[in-house]
Amino acid sequence: MFRPRRPLIPWNLKNLPSRPGVYIIYRADGSPFYVGRSSVSVRDRLCCHATRSGSRKVREALDRGEMLSFEWEEMSSPHQAEAQLIAALGTRTAGNLTRETDPADW
Repeated sequence: MFRPRRPLIPWNLKNLPSRPGVYIIYRADGSPFYVGRSSVSVRDRLCCHATRSGSRKVREALDRGEMLSFEWEEMSSPHQAEAQLIAALGTRTAGNLTRETDPADW
C-alpha cells in the first residue's frame, strides 16, 4: 500500500507529489513513530517535518540526532486512506470510530 521507505531528509522529498496523502515516520529500529496526513500536499507536510517546522515530537527526535525514515501514499481523501488501512489490517469485522469530534480527524 505504501511507497518504499526512505530517510526523512529534504533531498528525499523533492519528487513527492503535491497532493493529499498519508504517511508514517519510523525510528531507526523500524518502529512507527508518527502517523500523519495532509489534505493538501503530503510533500509539503513531510518537508515541514524534515526541516523541523512540523511536529514538535519529530523536531525533538531530529534534534537528538535520531535517524528517521518515512513511507507515504497518495490519497484523494482521508476516508480513502481509512478504508484502505481497514482492509490492509484486516479489521473489517471490528468497528471504527464514527463520532470524531476533532475537525482535524474529518
